[in-house]
Amino acid sequence: MKKFLIPLLAVLAVGILSYNYPPLSFLLLIVIALSLIILLITSIVRVFRRNMSNNWVKVPVMVGVICLVGILFGLLRPLEPAILHSGSVNEVLAYAYKTDQADRKTLKSYIIRSELVRRDSIRLNQVQRLCKKQKIAAPKDKFHAAFIFHHGKKSSLFKTAHELASEAAAVKELKDDYLVQWLAKATYDRWMVSLGKPQKYGTQETFSVSVQ
Repeated sequence: MKKFLIPLLAVLAVGILSYNYPPLSFLLLIVIALSLIILLITSIVRVFRRNMSNNWVKVPVMVGVICLVGILFGLLRPLEPAILHSGSVNEVLAYAYKTDQADRKTLKSYIIRSELVRRDSIRLNQVQRLCKKQKIAAPKDKFHAAFIFHHGKKSSLFKTAHELASEAAAVKELKDDYLVQWLAKATYDRWMVSLGKPQKYGTQETFSVSVQ
C-alpha cells in the first residue's frame, strides 16, 4: 500500500497545482520530454549492461505518468470569459489585456488553437468598437488596446496598434516601462513585416498576414 501512496499523493499535488496554475503545464511537458530522453538512453545502455537496476526505467515512467496526469488536470480548468460586458473603459481594456496574456500562458490554447483565435476575435471586436467611439484616451488604456490590436491578422490592425502603443510610450510616466516601450517597437516591426518591408527593431519572426 505504501508504495502506491507516494505516487498517488504526487499525482494529486501535481494535478491541483496544474489546475490552479495553468503555466505549470509547459514545465510538465519539459519534464515528460526529459523522462523520455532518460528512457531512451537507458534502453541503449541496457543493451550493453543487462544488470542495470530497473529503477532507471520505473522512475522516469512514473514521473512521466504523474506529469501527464497533471497536464490533463490543467486542461480541465475552464478559461475565464474573454471580455467584460460591463464596466468602465479602463476595466474593460485591463480585463481584455489580462485574458489575452492568460490565454497565451495556457497549454489548452495551443492544443485547441481555434479557441484562441475565437477569443482573440471577441477581444478585438470589443476594442475596435471602443476605438471607433474614441473612448480610448488614457495612456494605459492605449497600451492595453494596442496589445489586443497587435494580435490581429491585418496590416491595418498593426498600424492602429503601433499608433496607440506609440502614444502610450510617449507619456512621461510610461517612459521607463519596458513592456510599453517594447510594444511600441514590436507593433512597428509587425506592421512593416506585414507590408513586406524590413523591420527596424528586430522584434519579429517571419509570419504571414493579409494586407488591408
